[in-house]
Amino acid sequence: MGDNQEFEIELVHQTQITCAGKFRLTSGDDDPRRCVLTLECPLGEFQANDWNYFDALCQIREELEPKGWRPRCYGACEDVYPSNMCRDMGRGMVAYRNEIGRPAEQEHLVETFATSSEIRPASVDQQRAFFQRWLRSPR
Repeated sequence: MGDNQEFEIELVHQTQITCAGKFRLTSGDDDPRRCVLTLECPLGEFQANDWNYFDALCQIREELEPKGWRPRCYGACEDVYPSNMCRDMGRGMVAYRNEIGRPAEQEHLVETFATSSEIRPASVDQQRAFFQRWLRSPR
């Protein structure tokens, strides 16, 4: 699931300049259970591999952030985070769009690499902090 797919993506700079890129999802050569994520864009080629694509995306985002760039996809939204089941069974291809005080339900699932003009990408740290606030909130 999720292997050998490509997703066109827009990268947004902190100055609001944008450029186009492409995420390529493949399996690891040595271990087909590994998720290999490659970003090809004018900034260069970035690659990460992990046990799920969401965590691989976070690795690439952490490389882009010091340069001022963020991908415009749901997986980079502050309020989007996968459950352990999404990571394990779905390989991080979907995640929940969380809201403080609201339990995560199936209708809140979004595709990690889907994009929309409404998306305001956040840093990996902002995303993790929001998830911790959501976990502590009464639901």
